[in-house]
Amino acid sequence: MNNAKYYNDSLAYDFELFMPKTKHSPRAEIVKMPKKTNKAARRAARSEVSKTTSIVLLGLFLVSMICASIAIRVEISEVNSQIVKEKSNLAALSGEETRIDMDFENLMSYKNIEAAAKAMGMRKMDKSQIIYIRVNDTNKAIDKNGNVLTAENE
Repeated sequence: MNNAKYYNDSLAYDFELFMPKTKHSPRAEIVKMPKKTNKAARRAARSEVSKTTSIVLLGLFLVSMICASIAIRVEISEVNSQIVKEKSNLAALSGEETRIDMDFENLMSYKNIEAAAKAMGMRKMDKSQIIYIRVNDTNKAIDKNGNVLTAENE
């Protein structure tokens, strides 16, 4: 824009600014505006993308749930096999305990004790080994030092 003519000619207005533009004018530039897309088309495009995304996310979720289910079932089967193994160990130890108890009962039977006593030279007590102690009317006892103890001394 040439501002010098405003000062030289003392023109109040430049009407050239309001004149229709010609094709030869350097100011005339054609600016193309981008085409406006239809809102429905944009919504459809967005909804198609969101549908695709939701289908992919749903598929990933289902695959992860299946994998988690398989992992849990594997863990459960491992724990069940450990339980079966420990139950068989418990049954074996219970049988061993029963066998040891029976052996102990056999060793502690009266016949075995009597046979062991005879092997050591022991015999049953007979009447000649019994000594009867007669006490007079007073209650007294003699200790190993020869002191006489009565009920009044205590």
